[in-house]
Amino acid sequence: MKNWYLLILSLMAALGLFLILSLFYNQNTSKKFIIDKPIQIVMKSTQGLPMDFWDVVNQGIAEASREFGVEYEVTGPRFEREINRQITIMNSVIEKDPPLIILAATDYVRLGDSIQEATRRGIPIITLDSGVESPDPVSFIATDNLEAGNKAGTEMRRLIDGHEHKQIAIVSHIKETATGIEREAGTRQALENYNVIGTWYCDVDQDKAYRITMDLLKNPELGGIVALNEVASLGVGRAIAETGTKDKVLVVGFDNAIKELSYLEEGVIKATVVQRPYNMGYMVIKTAVDYLSGKKIPAFIDTGSILITRENMFEREYQELLFPFNDQQ
Repeated sequence: MKNWYLLILSLMAALGLFLILSLFYNQNTSKKFIIDKPIQIVMKSTQGLPMDFWDVVNQGIAEASREFGVEYEVTGPRFEREINRQITIMNSVIEKDPPLIILAATDYVRLGDSIQEATRRGIPIITLDSGVESPDPVSFIATDNLEAGNKAGTEMRRLIDGHEHKQIAIVSHIKETATGIEREAGTRQALENYNVIGTWYCDVDQDKAYRITMDLLKNPELGGIVALNEVASLGVGRAIAETGTKDKVLVVGFDNAIKELSYLEEGVIKATVVQRPYNMGYMVIKTAVDYLSGKKIPAFIDTGSILITRENMFEREYQELLFPFNDQQ
């Protein structure tokens, strides 16, 4: 009789343990990441002038999607300056009712209505690279562009202090985008009380940046140019290289396209603020997966930036950043 009693107690204990473990398992798997539609990614442009920066962002996106087992679709206007076209595309993407939208906004203000509509329909938005004037996005993954602009301006200040010519020009990529707005603000903050003669916009057109620079070089007092993205830096660098004015007009750029690094090594560009585009692409997918899995995510993730000069560009710690692996090569 005693053995039967012990057997019954053992069975009841085992059943209780089973129920506890089952409850624990259900609680921890109730928010398992399962979606039946691809995440939608609306880029600034998809068919315009190729940019090394976005190539590397896309590498990070692809790697994270493989790692986390998530499908995605990419769309966007042909050129970054086609703001109305991006708004139309964004509205079409909302109609697909995706589980989440990742948006690299071409305009800081004008995408607000589309984001508000997506939020009203229960579609979460994560912004990438460029922010928007809206409280609705659940996270923003980008370089701290105010800080990055400040790095560029601080380096220009250091260079111009010992230079004969003191006037400084800023060549930006597009007037309406948050990256341009914030980088310019950071640059001007660092150059307060210095002679910044104005900002020129190349509309993400390298040839236009080149023409702007050729016109600026007519000014005999011009001593420096800060270029605020890859395309602007390449156009400015080409004009400086062709005219042989690298010692007269000092250039601080942004990003690390292969040709930019060549200009840096030659002294055409004196320094460049390099972002971490691979991290940006990887983290935006990871953050999307975390959000859809029910995890708490940061409102802003700064993927970082660093000032690179000819003196430090070949240091070991910067090699992976400056020459990221490209599995397409």
